[in-house]
Amino acid sequence: MIVAGIDAGTTGVRCMLVDSNGDVRGLGRRSWGYTTPPDLEIAKEFDTTAFWRLTCEAIREAIDSSKVSASDIKAVATTSQRHGAVFLDKERKTLYAGPNIDARGAMTQYVIEDEMGPAYQEITGCWPPLMFAPARLAWFEEEEPEKFSRVQHILTLSDWLTHELSAEFVTDLSAASGTGLLDIRKKTWSGEVADLVGVDTAILPDIIDAGSVVGHVTDAASRSTGFSAGLAVVQGGSDTSCALLAAQASQGEITVIAGSTTPVMLLVDAPICSAEQAVWTGCHMGGDTWVLESNATLTGAYLEWAVRILCERSEDPEACARRTYHDLSKIVEHVPPGSNDTYIALGPSIMDCWQITNIPQARMYFPQPALPQVIPLSAGSFIRGVIENIAFAVRGNIEQLAQYGVPTRIKTIGGMTQSGIWASILSNVMAQSVSSPLQPEGSLLGAAICASVGAESHASLEEGMREMVAWKDDSNPDECASHYRTHYEKWRKIWFRGDADA
Repeated sequence: MIVAGIDAGTTGVRCMLVDSNGDVRGLGRRSWGYTTPPDLEIAKEFDTTAFWRLTCEAIREAIDSSKVSASDIKAVATTSQRHGAVFLDKERKTLYAGPNIDARGAMTQYVIEDEMGPAYQEITGCWPPLMFAPARLAWFEEEEPEKFSRVQHILTLSDWLTHELSAEFVTDLSAASGTGLLDIRKKTWSGEVADLVGVDTAILPDIIDAGSVVGHVTDAASRSTGFSAGLAVVQGGSDTSCALLAAQASQGEITVIAGSTTPVMLLVDAPICSAEQAVWTGCHMGGDTWVLESNATLTGAYLEWAVRILCERSEDPEACARRTYHDLSKIVEHVPPGSNDTYIALGPSIMDCWQITNIPQARMYFPQPALPQVIPLSAGSFIRGVIENIAFAVRGNIEQLAQYGVPTRIKTIGGMTQSGIWASILSNVMAQSVSSPLQPEGSLLGAAICASVGAESHASLEEGMREMVAWKDDSNPDECASHYRTHYEKWRKIWFRGDADA
C-alpha cells in the first residue's frame, strides 16, 4: 500500500510517497518564494495559482519517480508551515495568501493587546499577536476594508491544499492552534477572539481528527496532480505535530525539530498556559495531549548562510555548498569542543515569546591569530561554532521546558539530522543520549502516517508511528561532554550580555 504526504514549507513544497513500512517510494519538490506588496516592506504574499501549480508539479514528480501507478496510491494527507494563512471569498477565490513570515500584523496587533492583553495568550497559547491570523485580519479591516468584508473562509496553508484537492474546508487541532484563533483548553474556535477582530467563527473550517478521511480528490484536482479521482483525502496537521508523529513522541519526552528553525517540543497531558510563561502552548493531534514549545528560532537557516558565505567565491558555489553539507562531519570532527575558542551568537536563542521581536545583535568571537600558541580561525572552527551555537540554544530551550517536567528522553528529527555530527554535538552539550529516526523528513512522514490511518493500513496514529518509523543508533556523550559545560556557560554570557570575557 502506498500513501502520499504533502508539505507546504516556507521555502518550497514537497510530496513524498511511502509504503506501509514508512519506506520512501517517491519524492518530488519545488522551491517557491514570495512577493512584497508596494509600500509595505514588512509584508509577504504569494500567488495561490502559482503555488498550486508548483504543488502539482511536485506531486507528479513524486509519482513519476516512484515507478508506481497512481491507482496504487490509497490516500493523501497535507501538512504545512504554521502561521501562514489564506483568505477566500464566498466564490472560493483568493483574497489574501501570506506565509508565516508576513509581518503586517505588527501594525495592528495593538487591537489584541489593547482589548485582551495577556488573556489572549491564556486562551490561545500564542504571543505576540503580530504572528497570527487575528492581527492580519485587523490589518485588512483597517487598510483594505472591502477585502475584509468579503472574507468567507480562513485557512492554514495545509487546509488550503486539502481544499484544492477535495473542495472541503477542514482542519485539525494542531493546525488550528497555529492560527491564534483556537481556545486551546476548550479545543474549539474562540468566539471571544473572533468577535474582537470582527469575524464569525462560522467562516472557520470544521475541526476534524487527524487521520480521518475528510473527502476525495476531485476530477479537477486529479487532472492537475496525477492523483486518481476519488482518492481519499485525509486530515493531516501542522508540520511540527506531524514531525512529532515521525519521532514517535510521547508525553514527557523532548523532541528537537532541527530544520531551518528549531522548535523544541514537550508533550504534556494538560494545557499549561499563563501570561507569565515564555513559551507557547498548543494542541497536539486529537486526544488529551498538548504541546509546550520553546523555539530556538532560525537555526539551520544560519548554518546554510554560513556554508554559502564560505562557498560564494568558489567556481561553482552551489556544488561547493552541496559538498560541504555532504562532508560536514569530516570538516568539523577534528575541531575540539568550543571550536578553538570560536564563539558564535548568531540568532538561535532561548525563547521568550514576550521578547521574541527584540533580536540581539549577532556576536562572533574568534581567537586572535597574532597571539602565540593560538590556533587561528579555520573554516572547520567556524562551521562547528555555528553548529555549537545551535546546540547551546537548544540546551537552553530544553532547560526552560524542564521546569514543566523532567524530560524522560531527548529526540531530534529534521534536516540537520542528515549529518551525524548534529546529534553527536547535541548529545555532548546535553550530556545525555539523543535519539534520531532514520527518516529526517519528519513533517512529510507524519503526514503520510495520517494518510495511512485514513487508508486503514494502520488502525491508529499510534500504530502508524510504531510501524512506519525506524531509528538510527543513539548518539551518546563521550569525553567531550565535560568540556561543553564551561563552553555553554560562556555562550550564555556572550548571548545575553555580549561579554566575551565574563
